[in-house]
Amino acid sequence: MTYRDTILPTNNLSGNFVDFENIIAQNDPKDAAAMILEASHEEFDFMHRDILDRFMDFVYFKTKTGYWEEFNDAYPAKRMYDQILEKKIMEILNEHLYPDIIYKILKFITRNIYEPDNNLFIANLIYSKEIIRSLYNTYVLFKKDIHAGDKEKRFLNVQKIQQFPTQINNNELSSPLEAAAKLKYVLEFLSLKNNTDDIFKKEDLLLSVNPL
Repeated sequence: MTYRDTILPTNNLSGNFVDFENIIAQNDPKDAAAMILEASHEEFDFMHRDILDRFMDFVYFKTKTGYWEEFNDAYPAKRMYDQILEKKIMEILNEHLYPDIIYKILKFITRNIYEPDNNLFIANLIYSKEIIRSLYNTYVLFKKDIHAGDKEKRFLNVQKIQQFPTQINNNELSSPLEAAAKLKYVLEFLSLKNNTDDIFKKEDLLLSVNPL
């Protein structure tokens, strides 16, 4: 089976409908990830959302409509009702879609303007050291941008990751301070669930410290 067997054409601007749930249910995680990547690499229509973007939307929907996990009062997270599906998605995210998925995770987190707490729904699925390291390195980059003297350069890195449409006033939505704060929150949560001492220490997440 290829990804084409699970895509149904539509006429709207959102592009083709991809039955991610069916792809994941009927294939082992490695093969499902290969199908998703195949579809993503063959897409060249900029009017359509990237397959990986839509995969992130699917993952977010499945967690958002799940149940609350009593992990930590300061870090509310949710779990999928379908635990088999969740386990497969975790393997796909952490072991088979890296490095392609990291940009999409960063894009999701930095674009989440109004409900940043919901970033933890995605973070709750992450255990890959490579992904966590990429999140931390981006946090350090944004933290440096907070102190950039050139106003245009200050927003540039966040804008590159967010990829908002050009008609949106990016400077209002692309503050490196806000983006760094969102990543700090996610990294704090990940440090509670994973051993991250080889990537960052608690003091490394202090926003008040200007990195060199």
